[in-house]
Parts: sequence; structure tokens; C-alpha cells
Amino acid sequence: MTLRRLRHQIGIACVLAACAACAACAGAPRQRQLPLGQVEGGPGTISAARQYLEGKWSLVSLDVFPPGQAPIHAGATGTLTYDDYANMTVDLRVDNDTARLFQKIGIEAPGGVIRTTGKTLVDMNGRTLSYMLEGQALIRPATHPLDTNRPRYWEVEGNTLTLRTKDDKGTVLSVAVWQKS
Repeated sequence: MTLRRLRHQIGIACVLAACAACAACAGAPRQRQLPLGQVEGGPGTISAARQYLEGKWSLVSLDVFPPGQAPIHAGATGTLTYDDYANMTVDLRVDNDTARLFQKIGIEAPGGVIRTTGKTLVDMNGRTLSYMLEGQALIRPATHPLDTNRPRYWEVEGNTLTLRTKDDKGTVLSVAVWQKS
């Protein structure tokens, strides 16, 4: 056997030994936890906002302002439910006249029902709630004033929650007022 061939075989043996040693090592949990700090609590924090939102809300009023058209003062009833996992479900039932007006501006209300369920993100600085719906593209054009890709700008006063949607210029497209049940 030549010296060159012997070196080559020794090199291959070393590589194989190193691979075997790496494969034989079992993963282990970190010995030291990462310093995460405390979760902020109290007024003005996301956790306080989520706690405020938790529960069931009843619709007081719903107004939609389609661009270039007369406002729609919806004949509607509804509930908004927000759970402790940031899931929000909105169930609206609109009368026949409202359903027809909604249809004209692209809001589907089959049988007079509009239902939206999804995970939400709370933005304290922008004072918005945004939906994250499974299977829905994060970035897509809005099709109507109540589209789920529009953030809901929120205001609170006591047990009243007001949610607004706006267009890209900041013009209000809808106002929904909710009362805590």
C-alpha cells in the first residue's frame, strides 16, 4: 500500500469517526434558562387590554360608510366574544334591508348572518386589533369596509367598546359599538 493511499484511508477513517461521535451525542436541555424578564401587567399593557376584552359583548350599533355612497345604519344584532387565548368571534345578524345594502358593497351576509372567527393581535401604540385568519393571506387588498384585513381601531369607555375600520387615507369606513354583557 502506498503512503498516499494510507493517508487517504486514515483521513476517511477520521471523518467517519467524527461523524459517528457527533451522531452519538444526545441533545440536552439548556442548563441555564434565558433571562426573559417579567411580563408587563397593569394599565396600558397588552395583558390589561386582553383582560378587558375577555368575555361576551353585545352590539349596540353598527354604521357602515361605503366610499361615495350613503351611510348604512345597520339593522343588526350581534355578539363579540373574546377569549383568554386572543381568539375573537363576531356574530352579526342583519335584517333583510341591511343584507341587501351590504350585498351591493361586497359584504356577504348569507341568510342575514356575518360570522368572523380568528386570532387577534393587540397593538397598544396604534390602538388596533388585527385578525390573523388561518389560510388567509396576510397581505391582500381590502374588498369592503368590514374586511378582516382592515385593523379595528378601538376606544374604550367603561363597559363600552367602539371599533372602527378605516381606509388607507384614514377615513372611517365603519363604526361598531359594543356593550359588555
